[in-house]
Amino acid sequence: MSDQVIKYFIYSVAWLLVAFAGSFFVKTVMRPFKINDLPKGFDSAGKYIGIIERTLIFILLVMGERSLIGFLLTMKAIYRFGDISGDNRTKMRLTEYFLIGTLLSFLWVLVMYLLTLKIVSSIC
Repeated sequence: MSDQVIKYFIYSVAWLLVAFAGSFFVKTVMRPFKINDLPKGFDSAGKYIGIIERTLIFILLVMGERSLIGFLLTMKAIYRFGDISGDNRTKMRLTEYFLIGTLLSFLWVLVMYLLTLKIVSSIC
């Protein structure tokens, strides 16, 4: 097999880990922080938002477009800001929950990306 095919395979497997194993990672780590009285949205919407977010960040990292990652995270924060309502304690809990989940998701992508670079550079 050519190096290019091997690279595509490695990046494809990495994307699967980023997108889907990332959901499991974030859900598992967030379990102790679960807020039972979260406002209800679509079923599993957070999971799918996370998959899309991690996929976009991974693609942007692979493309070398790191500045757009800041734009993506800022856009998400601005959008979420309007969703947070209730008393100050509730707002604080929702903000912290949202921030921890977002940072965990971003951390997962970053670690997977760095591992992917290491694997690709050692094989190809």
